[in-house]
Amino acid sequence: MPRVTTEVAEVRRESAEAVTLRLDLGGQAFSYRPGQYVIIDPHQFGALAAALHAREAERGKPEGPGYYALSSDGLTPSSLEITVKAKRDGASRSPLPGWLAGGIGAGERVVLEGPGGRYALPEDPPAGVTGFLHLCAGSGVSPNRGMIRHALGRGWPQRHLLIVQDRAEGDALFGAEWEALWGRHPDRFRLRSVFSRAGTGEYMGEDLVRGEMAGWLEAAATMAFLCGPNLFRSGRPGFCERMAAVAGALGIAPGRVLSPA
Repeated sequence: MPRVTTEVAEVRRESAEAVTLRLDLGGQAFSYRPGQYVIIDPHQFGALAAALHAREAERGKPEGPGYYALSSDGLTPSSLEITVKAKRDGASRSPLPGWLAGGIGAGERVVLEGPGGRYALPEDPPAGVTGFLHLCAGSGVSPNRGMIRHALGRGWPQRHLLIVQDRAEGDALFGAEWEALWGRHPDRFRLRSVFSRAGTGEYMGEDLVRGEMAGWLEAAATMAFLCGPNLFRSGRPGFCERMAAVAGALGIAPGRVLSPA
């Protein structure tokens, strides 16, 4: 993959645990499709040297790089954006997410490799598709932010329905931005937030998605993008696999369902 050296131009707080980093390309070309990822080697940051040494000694192997979805829309060629969320149990994981989400500052140099991944918006508005369904959880909404902004900014005709599940309202990313997009594009964008630890304990499922699609998206002409934690827990499939089953039950063709998993 190509390698580029960028500089942190802005650190924007999205939630208590997440930030968006705007990275200045310094005039370099970096072509990508919204939704793809970049790779960051933690060893480039001197501030992480001690933590990496301790972790590698404990694990008995070198620490690998981090993979971060681009949350930018590709409409501004001078910069990229990634949105990083610190892990809740960060002491047992790589120190890189915590550093990017809470330690790095403007002016820091960041070397990236990429882009990579098939989870991305098509190059052009897809024929036969009148709507995009985005089913996301937590920071999994980050690549979809770039997709939605790109399509709306380019004037694509498709409608977007974004359904995002978070633990609580304070965990939600890009809230004000979604409201602004909805206000500017009420005929092409809708948002539905789901909070699993709020008073209702609501979860994303087939009935909820079907209800939100009614009168807005036609399943036979919809493309679905699914992104969220895909870890098996207590024998339960991960988020992307559960949502793929939901998309199938709603009648969305398998070839029109994409996820990073």
